[in-house]
Amino acid sequence: MTTESVSPRLHPHGGLLGIRAQHHTGIVTADFDGDIDFYRRTLGYELGFSVRGMADQFARMVGIPGVSCDLAQLYNPRTRTRIELIRAHAVPDDADPAAPVHVGVAHTAYLVDDIAAAAELIRDEGGRMLGEIVEFDEGPAAYFRTGGGTVIEIEQPHERTPEGGE
Repeated sequence: MTTESVSPRLHPHGGLLGIRAQHHTGIVTADFDGDIDFYRRTLGYELGFSVRGMADQFARMVGIPGVSCDLAQLYNPRTRTRIELIRAHAVPDDADPAAPVHVGVAHTAYLVDDIAAAAELIRDEGGRMLGEIVEFDEGPAAYFRTGGGTVIEIEQPHERTPEGGE
C-alpha cells in the first residue's frame, strides 16, 4: 500500500485500526535503575509504576519462553509523553536480535477499542504477532512486528484514559 492510496476501511482518525492514542514508547535498557534516574532527573519524567521480575506475561507477549523483565513506565507532565523502560533477563542466545528483549530495541504502543480486530488487521497488512495477546490489569496487549521489521504494541484498555494521561 502506498502512502497515497486510501483504503475504504480507513477510520477518519487512526488508520485501519482506529488508533485512539499513542500510549508509550518502550526501550530495552542495560541499566534499568540508572535509566529511570536519568529520565527522571535529566528529562523531567515522573515514575508511574515499576515492576520487577515480570515473567509469564512478558514471556508470552514476546513469544520467548523463560524470559522475564523489570519494567517501569514514566510520564512527563510537561510533554505529556510516556516512556517504558525494560530490562530483560534470561534471554536465550538464539533469540531474534530484533525482539524487544535486546538493549536498544524499541517499540511504540497504541490504544485500540478491539484488540482481536486490530490483530487481524495487522496480519492482513503484513505484520505478525510475536507471542500472544496477554491480559494485564489495565487490559489485553500484544507485540507485533510490522512488515518492515519494526515492533509495535497494541493495547485495549479496560477503561478510557485521557490522551497521554495516567
